[in-house]
Amino acid sequence: MILAAGTTGTILATVAAFLLIVLLLVTLLLVVKQKLSPSGPVTITINGEKKIEVGSGSTLLTTLGNEKIFLPSACGGGGSCIQCECHVLEGGGEALPTEVPHFTKKELKAGARLACQVKVKQDMNITIPEEVFGIKKWEATVVRNYNVASFIKEFVVEIPEDMNYKAGGYIQIEIPPCTVNYKDIDITAHPEEHETPDKFQDEWDKFGLWPLVMKNDETVERAYSMASYPAEGREIMLNVRIATPPWDRAKNQWMDVNPGVASSYIFNLKKGDKCVISGPYGEFFINESDAEMLYVGGGAGMAPM
Repeated sequence: MILAAGTTGTILATVAAFLLIVLLLVTLLLVVKQKLSPSGPVTITINGEKKIEVGSGSTLLTTLGNEKIFLPSACGGGGSCIQCECHVLEGGGEALPTEVPHFTKKELKAGARLACQVKVKQDMNITIPEEVFGIKKWEATVVRNYNVASFIKEFVVEIPEDMNYKAGGYIQIEIPPCTVNYKDIDITAHPEEHETPDKFQDEWDKFGLWPLVMKNDETVERAYSMASYPAEGREIMLNVRIATPPWDRAKNQWMDVNPGVASSYIFNLKKGDKCVISGPYGEFFINESDAEMLYVGGGAGMAPM
């Protein structure tokens, strides 16, 4: 009886000691997290003039976007397109391994960074191109979305105000979390360019596109050159080619890979649907010159020309 009571006491003491150690470790982790993790408002000084007070913890790209300052990011924040380049003069810490390969030592020393990789943790002093302040975000309305080729759409949206862009510029379209069943996509041919509305039906049947399904779990952005020109006003036209999975020659079918997120989303939009775009972006403009210029493009690549 005495032995049983002693054993029970030992077990209870061991359990209590274990729980106490776990409690101490959890408390320690919470204290360390509070000390190391960014919290509270910080001030970002932009181009030595504009100051904004923001919350900490997000990337600089996201933080600026929340303040209606839209840096270009064709890769959606993946750190590969290098278009969200900015200069962090103070408060950015050391450049990350994902940034270093994209800049020279001289550029890094001058503060060159990728806004999608820099975390906002403290007060910062940054510089960004002045033209960024002219970039806006709108909810656009789909005007028409016809197929002009088997796998290319002429996608036209209308925005609520004029966009002051130049030929060769591009916009970014926001793709929300969604699922697109290819069987629901309307591939009606453009009535002004083709005689029959079902002209491209046979091609889609031939390549077995209808069973494909695109799934997107998070909001992303993709860039598309404008096929319209500024004088067309508030209607923005894009030429979009559907991005199918790679073809498996051995199995004679599409690989089990997610189709293009943006192109699938755009192909599935119907007249009257809403979508979110931002712009204008771009540096690919014609410079006034007497020099002879040659531009080469094909398919959807004809858009900026």
